[in-house]
Amino acid sequence: MNRNVFIASSDVAAFTDWLAKHYGSLSIRLNIKPSRFVRGGLRSDVAGLDLLEHYRWRTKGSETGNWQETRDYLRELGDALKRAIARRNDDEVLDACRRILAWGGNRNDAKGAMPFLKALHAEGKLAEYLDTSSRAFALDAAIIDGGRPQAAKMNSMLTKVHALASHDGLPIYDSRVAAAIAALVELWRRLQGKTAEPLSSRLAFPAIPSDRSVHSLFADAQSPGVLSYAPALATTTAIEWCSAKIRLGWLMAAVTEKAPGLFAGEAAEDRMHAFEASLFMIGYDVGCLKENAPGAVTGEKQRMQIRREGAARLRRDHAGLPHTAISTLNGKTANISYAGNLHIGFSGVWSETQFAFDSDFLQELLNDFPSGEEAGLGANMTGDVASDTLGYWINQHYPAKPRRLASVLAPILVAEGCAEAITGAYPIRLRFL
Repeated sequence: MNRNVFIASSDVAAFTDWLAKHYGSLSIRLNIKPSRFVRGGLRSDVAGLDLLEHYRWRTKGSETGNWQETRDYLRELGDALKRAIARRNDDEVLDACRRILAWGGNRNDAKGAMPFLKALHAEGKLAEYLDTSSRAFALDAAIIDGGRPQAAKMNSMLTKVHALASHDGLPIYDSRVAAAIAALVELWRRLQGKTAEPLSSRLAFPAIPSDRSVHSLFADAQSPGVLSYAPALATTTAIEWCSAKIRLGWLMAAVTEKAPGLFAGEAAEDRMHAFEASLFMIGYDVGCLKENAPGAVTGEKQRMQIRREGAARLRRDHAGLPHTAISTLNGKTANISYAGNLHIGFSGVWSETQFAFDSDFLQELLNDFPSGEEAGLGANMTGDVASDTLGYWINQHYPAKPRRLASVLAPILVAEGCAEAITGAYPIRLRFL
């Protein structure tokens, strides 16, 4: 399937027509919790898909995290990466990739995207690989055939590298963007009375973690799938991820062509990334679209049920992943078995207690405990605990979870390179990395 075939298909044409016509009348109620990425949080009722005024991602290379600063910094990063690729300078390419991942929130170079990029660099093939994949990802020329991915490996960080190596606005396909476009597709299906029909594979945008998905807006939505991180499915995941990334790029380009007023204040080369940035803000919590949505999730009981179902889905998603055995920080017996990573959450068993920490939980935690900050465990279930502990944080942010889970959360964070244990004094404390 090429771009022309995709755009001409009936469901894609109908959806892009609808979004191009109604983008300005969407009601979006942003309610984003405070974090180091969104300083002070964000609450605002917005009319229309253009959320650039409200964009926030405060991270390395971005003092305020607003759209103008982010756009300019990403242009700088993208230009540096493309120059390095063109010069076939692997050292400069790796440095540009490292800066891109730092902007994306990467905390540990030993996990995730960097080991893959470093392996290519060690072989002297990094620039060549990104040049080849960029040509395959070019939206005018890309072909989706269901058997060959445009990139050998894909995850939440590598999607950023490929987007910034692009010359035509190839989008970052991360968890928020994926959830947002899937929610908009399902909203359109409901408004058009199409819920009894199968979800078109051309409009099926799979989630990355199962806890951040269209189901947070429509509990009974047909699932567009969840991308797996299981090593045995790495090729399948790359095929599905690359397909979603390209199809989203084609779809966004079609909407901006049909709606010249959408992001009209941006330069032509920035309109695609402006679109992606607005989807990113919706994806913090797709429930922000519920004012537009017949059958949307409402009420705390329904949201609690979705969270319980999300935890069950998380455990099912992780069933094929390798498990790591560790002990609590004050123990010697490996009584914790867990699977997952920071981008898709963790699930496992501690002695006989099942647990699940979804990606939203982990991001909020790491937002509130930046590198260099210390925290105690605070896992005691009797009496009060200090306010600078993981247990206190859990009570404040996720009261449905017992604070004793700090005893299992802390060693996982250490094992994943997010923190180190300070064991010279009692009680044990963590220092975040």
